[in-house]
Amino acid sequence: MFCMIQAMQTSMTFAVDNRLPEILDRLRTVYPARVTPLTDPLSQLVFAVTAENAAPSVGLAVYNRVKATFPRWSDLRDAAPERVAQLLVGVPGAPAKAEALPEILRLIEDERGVIELDFLRRLGTDAAGRWLERLPRVTAEIAAAVLSFSDLRRPVPVVGRESARPLRRLGLAPASAPMSALPRHLAEKAPSDWGAEEFGDLGRGLTRLARAACADGRPACGGCALRDLCPSANRNSGDVLAFPGRKAAPAKAARSA
Repeated sequence: MFCMIQAMQTSMTFAVDNRLPEILDRLRTVYPARVTPLTDPLSQLVFAVTAENAAPSVGLAVYNRVKATFPRWSDLRDAAPERVAQLLVGVPGAPAKAEALPEILRLIEDERGVIELDFLRRLGTDAAGRWLERLPRVTAEIAAAVLSFSDLRRPVPVVGRESARPLRRLGLAPASAPMSALPRHLAEKAPSDWGAEEFGDLGRGLTRLARAACADGRPACGGCALRDLCPSANRNSGDVLAFPGRKAAPAKAARSA
């Protein structure tokens, strides 16, 4: 997937969507990027698995609690799942994550001889993404987050279920496209000189927009900073969006701006 994304960026320049630089500028203005220090790939992986589907503040608080309790990765590797689960209270899927986190660290150590992911720096983006996705609970989205948000700084689009809503409504991907195809559609339309910072800020901005205005049911277009750039804005029909294979959420009354 990752190799295909990079090839699309360089070879399909005819598909670039000229709205994207303006979309990114507006999202950066309305939802300024939080300044956070870049972390090593393993720390980003543990954070991404821990915080998956949690509110940002909750995910970060729980991750910090895990790190404070297990200051060395070997401590977490050897921890009983029941002990880890006690620290994950507040994040979705805590029992499964508590099983997965020590197992991830054991598998990394078994294959690499050490509990670290610095070897990913020597791999191409596609190979690094495939290696990460072999680990328990590591989805394509989590693998992309590790490659993009860690100090690896690979130019990989990170698309989650929340950011997918405005992405589809903006016409940056077909409404019927599966989640697995959304990074490719976005990469096809992005400027060829975009790097990890641009893709990262776009993904975070779209996620915050989704929570603020672009609801799973009927969006509150009146309060959207991208309203005039969005072909779906203020439509009387077709604006209740469901993911492929899922039932549409009941329509909600549009909130006032």
